[in-house]
Amino acid sequence: MSDRKGLVLTIAALVILTSAAMAVFVSPQPEDSFTIIHTNDTHCFFDGDGGVGFSTVSALRETYSKDRTVFTVDAGDFIQGNSYGTMTDGEGSIEIMNTVGYDLTVPGNHEFDYGFDVFMERMGQLEFPVICANLVYEDSGDSIFKEYLILERGGVRIGFFGLLTMETEVSVMAGKMGNAHVTDEVDAAERMVSVLKKENVDSIVAVGHLGVNKEGYTTSDELCSYVPGIDIFIDGHSHTEMEDGKVCDGSVILEESDTVIASTGCYLHNVGVITSGPDGISAKLYRGPSMQFERTDAVIASVTAAVDEKLKTVIGRTEILLVGDRNLIRNGETNLGDFVTDAIRDATGADVAIIGGGSLRTSVDVGDITMKTVYDVVPFMNFTCTFNVPGSVLWEEMEFSLARMGQTNGGYLQFSGMTVTYDPDAAAGSRVTSIQVGGTEVDKEATYVLATIDYIATGGDGNNILKTYTIHMNEALDKVLIDRISDIGTITDATIEGGRLIAA
Repeated sequence: MSDRKGLVLTIAALVILTSAAMAVFVSPQPEDSFTIIHTNDTHCFFDGDGGVGFSTVSALRETYSKDRTVFTVDAGDFIQGNSYGTMTDGEGSIEIMNTVGYDLTVPGNHEFDYGFDVFMERMGQLEFPVICANLVYEDSGDSIFKEYLILERGGVRIGFFGLLTMETEVSVMAGKMGNAHVTDEVDAAERMVSVLKKENVDSIVAVGHLGVNKEGYTTSDELCSYVPGIDIFIDGHSHTEMEDGKVCDGSVILEESDTVIASTGCYLHNVGVITSGPDGISAKLYRGPSMQFERTDAVIASVTAAVDEKLKTVIGRTEILLVGDRNLIRNGETNLGDFVTDAIRDATGADVAIIGGGSLRTSVDVGDITMKTVYDVVPFMNFTCTFNVPGSVLWEEMEFSLARMGQTNGGYLQFSGMTVTYDPDAAAGSRVTSIQVGGTEVDKEATYVLATIDYIATGGDGNNILKTYTIHMNEALDKVLIDRISDIGTITDATIEGGRLIAA
């Protein structure tokens, strides 16, 4: 490790369950040891979306603090993600996180979803520091936040620095980042390690919103393989569960380095517990059961009650699961993607409609559909829009989409009004073999009306195909879906015609 090789994580919580209560017992702290409680990609799921929630973070923090030196950190994407974020512009999350008592956080890409002014307002409302070593004002090059933070507690001196993925400039809708600019993550990390070593810290901890998905941007594991000297990397962005520096489900094999990388997944399904002592580094996930914490429970109840009252109105029902699972909707056709794009196409009168899988955030379970359900699926406050484009653009869009198949990329497209046949074995950029609109092969020279949302229109997810065409703005996406569901009443298998994407 940095200057004290003996600093490592060793003690995990021993959870004892009874029918009446749960207790977490923590052994006394060895000398020169510390614990980090960490979260990432909470996305306004205050109660943990069936997981453990913010009250558990508070309870773990208090329990470990009785016998150990504890730091509590977050790795970004906390003010956006569902109706509780959308209806308060993320302010509810700020109130709850202040109650938990974090030591620091880094911004995630979704912190910009309400625009730069709201971003700065929300970050300013936090009662703990925001750090980021590679987020600057574009005009001056000055850092927007502190680049690093040194915390001395319980006899240890820990240097934390923050990072944000450069993908942010592609994934955030044009204009919403204002004067902010994300610089190279590796350069920033090298600079921070050099600075913190000179500060004689006992351990160097990176808190980054980078992720491990291989999508052409630097991942946390790649960065750690390039930049020696980082002892722990607390990660976010890709919603990946990791323990002891390995991805839990084995879906990603990380690049080798001397750094322990930790990430909790998302939505407070888990809380990360990293402890450091003489015996080695261990980074574990606390998976439950959830714990109560009176002060945090009260704030969550207050924030959610105000929103729930507005959103509890039932607008329809579904007899089928509408699939919005991240791993499915970003890699192939799903019935939720079909339903949403059908709604956009019908509302705009377009020939074809497209939307990125990353714009649809959750599945819809069988049962009643409320206003809250809609905002949970489409929390970004997007507007629909149309373009008059040649048929060649439809081919470009489908090639763009199919090049991302298998990458769980938010730019992968769901669509309506087309039947697309493709060769999965062909090279990216040459996979489409046929596109039919209305049962007729697309004429690349003919004009078609293409509908989408403003996010794609302005180059979101790196999709710049429509930026040179004239945009015609239409209704808000949430209103389009609310009207569609209200008109249909009950969604069944017969409501949605699938089979739009065909492998040759």
